[in-house]
Amino acid sequence: MLIDLLRHGTTGRDGYLDGRTDYTLSAEGWAQFELQTAHRNWPTIVTSPLRRAREAAQRLAEARNLTSRIDEDWTELDFGLWDGRRKSELEEEPVNRAALAAFYRDPSTNPPPGGESWASFEMRIGRALTRLAHRARPGPVLVVTHAGPMRMALHQVCGLPLDRLWALRIGCGTRVCLNFEVAADARVWGEIVEISQP
Repeated sequence: MLIDLLRHGTTGRDGYLDGRTDYTLSAEGWAQFELQTAHRNWPTIVTSPLRRAREAAQRLAEARNLTSRIDEDWTELDFGLWDGRRKSELEEEPVNRAALAAFYRDPSTNPPPGGESWASFEMRIGRALTRLAHRARPGPVLVVTHAGPMRMALHQVCGLPLDRLWALRIGCGTRVCLNFEVAADARVWGEIVEISQP
């Protein structure tokens, strides 16, 4: 099956660790979203509940006489005490600088302080992918989500190593098309079909 993972457009807060901190899209963010969805059709639209993803997905669905389904599992990683803070400011603080470096090196053993564990994050993206694979409606799916869930999906579907996922730029408005299936042993597997930057 084909799934398009689309990171929401910019909110004007590039450089911030906005996990659960939520802002609406800026005018540029709406333009990025419209660029990536123009002339494409999806019978199924799924979205993160966060406004920066949900509002655009709902507007697109209404314009095409579809319904969008909110799936909590596609929410961005909870960055805990870092959430809503500018990354460059955290890097100026010695304790946070070391903790951030450890997180990017090995997030599974160095989660954000007070934030979501990597095991929990991995589990919920796995659930979300399995639900997509077992849905009743045929055809490609659009998932409007965030950079973190997109990286985790690439890890789970394509087997990309977690420590290498930061090398893939997933800026606001990036769309990644995956072809994936669920194997007999319930593992998901697949391939990257297309990466489109706005």
